[in-house]
Amino acid sequence: MINRTFMWMIHSNVGMNLLERMGQYLIWADNTIWGIVQKLSNEEFDRSFGEGGGSIRKRYIHLAQDTWEWYHDWIDKSPEDEPDFVEMSRDALFKFLTDYVHRFLKMIDDRTVDKITIDNKGKDITINFDEILFHLVNHAAYHRGQIVMGLRLLDKEVQMTDYVPHRIAIA
Repeated sequence: MINRTFMWMIHSNVGMNLLERMGQYLIWADNTIWGIVQKLSNEEFDRSFGEGGGSIRKRYIHLAQDTWEWYHDWIDKSPEDEPDFVEMSRDALFKFLTDYVHRFLKMIDDRTVDKITIDNKGKDITINFDEILFHLVNHAAYHRGQIVMGLRLLDKEVQMTDYVPHRIAIA
């Protein structure tokens, strides 16, 4: 039987705890799938799964590029030149992505910016830190699903990476 308790997050420590758990989940899920991806041949890693699907490599390039951009938008510092994600090796691409995810997760407890304002066609939209972290987790899950579909099309066995299996795996 599942005990269900619903509470509003009144105290910031509860929210911070949830953010930390979401960060741990993100790292676990990414590493779980990476364990399969790193064993692919170069041909499998670069194989296109159709015009809309692209390749597994393209999904990782997109994730690394977006995470890099969001990080620099968040800290409001002009980045050095954008890295050449297309030319990165598979391992360098995953390491880059993981490093930037860790930079975001470090900000859970140690950040100088709690929110940013985005101009959307003359209307300001405020994004809080918990929202950007949720976006990171959601965006990664979306593209991880595309990567998993590519792996299945390559006849690879893939472990489920939903949140509940994560909690079971770390229990």
